[in-house]
Amino acid sequence: MKRLLSGLVKKAHRTGGDDERFGTGLWRHNRDRFIRAVDRYYTTALALHESRPSGDSAAAGAASARDEVTGAGRDPVDVIVDGTHRLNALVDVVDGITADLHARCPVTGQVVPGPDRNAVGDVPELLTKASSKVGEAVLAASMARTEAPAGRPIDSSAQATARFIADAEELLGRARENLARLGPS
Repeated sequence: MKRLLSGLVKKAHRTGGDDERFGTGLWRHNRDRFIRAVDRYYTTALALHESRPSGDSAAAGAASARDEVTGAGRDPVDVIVDGTHRLNALVDVVDGITADLHARCPVTGQVVPGPDRNAVGDVPELLTKASSKVGEAVLAASMARTEAPAGRPIDSSAQATARFIADAEELLGRARENLARLGPS
């Protein structure tokens, strides 16, 4: 599988598709940072899921899940694993935002020129904060991964992952709204 994916990455790089769509500067950096965080979350959630003893049910530790975002009444491992689906959907959102930013104001470095900076407003910061929230979700999932084998409850870690992912969703929603206010690119 790894060989297959590495071939796809090389092919995309050869064609220049990502460079044309997202540029090589700040927008691409923001996109790549977000995707790396999602990949780390996926790896951590998968390892947690695979290390779960067979026969574990939703009854184990689900009683302390408190709200709808964290999946009330659900196994905390499932809450963490389900975060991968939410994050996969956010990758498309980040792709759209960064492609739009690159189309509006191509940047080759890490600094957005003054007039373009005024135009895009706080969208770069919202992208950075969303990536950081996914990074925090990774840390919470990692905590659960270390606690679960010791038999300690992981409900609070599961709730934290769901909360951080919800924060990332909200930040990216704000970024999309801000870009929409600018009109068509």
